[in-house]
Amino acid sequence: MKIVVDGRMLSWTGVGRYTLSLLEGLEAIDKNNDYIVLVRRSDWSKWKPQASNFARVECNIEPYSLAEQTKLPRLLNRLSPDVVHLLTPNAAALYMGRKVVTVHDLTLLEYDTSRGSLRRRLFTKLKRIPFRLILVIQIATATRVVTVTEYVKQQLVERFEIDRAKICTAWLAADSDHLTEAKEECMPDLGAPDMCLLYVGNYYPYKNVRTVIEALGLVAQAWPDLKLLLAGKADEFKADLVALIQTLGLSDRVVMPGFVTDGQLKWLYRNCKIFVNPSLSEGFGLQGLEAMSQGLPVIASRASCLPEVYGDAAVYFEPLSAGDLSHNIIDLLEQPGLLSELSARGRERIKMFSWRKTAEATHQLYMDVGKRCVQT
Repeated sequence: MKIVVDGRMLSWTGVGRYTLSLLEGLEAIDKNNDYIVLVRRSDWSKWKPQASNFARVECNIEPYSLAEQTKLPRLLNRLSPDVVHLLTPNAAALYMGRKVVTVHDLTLLEYDTSRGSLRRRLFTKLKRIPFRLILVIQIATATRVVTVTEYVKQQLVERFEIDRAKICTAWLAADSDHLTEAKEECMPDLGAPDMCLLYVGNYYPYKNVRTVIEALGLVAQAWPDLKLLLAGKADEFKADLVALIQTLGLSDRVVMPGFVTDGQLKWLYRNCKIFVNPSLSEGFGLQGLEAMSQGLPVIASRASCLPEVYGDAAVYFEPLSAGDLSHNIIDLLEQPGLLSELSARGRERIKMFSWRKTAEATHQLYMDVGKRCVQT
């Protein structure tokens, strides 16, 4: 078979890592089928084929552009593949050939992610209209759909009323290779990291960072040395969080260092007290698995896919309850043995995930779709 993989987002943080890891896995397990990977010129150095049955084709069609819906289907038709894998649901919705489509999450449909000026927020909201339409068309015309958790699969079934048999779940893996290779970089300005809660990510409202800050305020009296480190690139939502921090009198207890390097992140995972994932909506929740891979105990909200992914290796709190989160934090701080137990559970939990398994599940889908091609 000839299989085309859409690799135009190699430089993107989440989808890029998914693409690279999937390609590495496919190269290791499939020596029989021919693969063509679409790559933008700007990403040409991000991936080089290591197997003789894999090749790159330059494709400079920008993601989320009009050309993605017009030119990309024409290119795919010219390549005449047996199977196309679109690694995000926004690409080439009008392509009517056999295709596998990955849906990572439905956050854009569930939550408002607009930011900036009023004009910019309105523009972002308007862009949701064609995104919804494209998603509906894509799911309807896909031969098979891949989701990264059973939670997202169930969302698709309920929202779009599609046959469960059309959807396959292929878990991702603990994205810790970059940490393994990184050299630890100490962040001495933090003071004592072993009395620090850690959050890693952006500040979109659905990430629910406000609840963590409010919980810190509730814990402050019992544990006056406890701090909160919010690691992530600053954006328009930072100002609201800073205002909340000042209102609660926590300015000396919340650290916002902005972007951190892999080496700094590795050091934080290995030296902080507890990792907190308070998110209301995730497709997978990789940061929690990263923390587990480095031995850091995890507290997570009982929301979206997080209980599915973290299993019994995390402690859970009601997503919008700062009180519930604060009680869990205090319980863990008062029970060092439980912290050690969570750390051990986390190291065991991550053994359930591997990019090899992701590639094998995805490859099986290609084979299933290919059989339909032969039969017809």
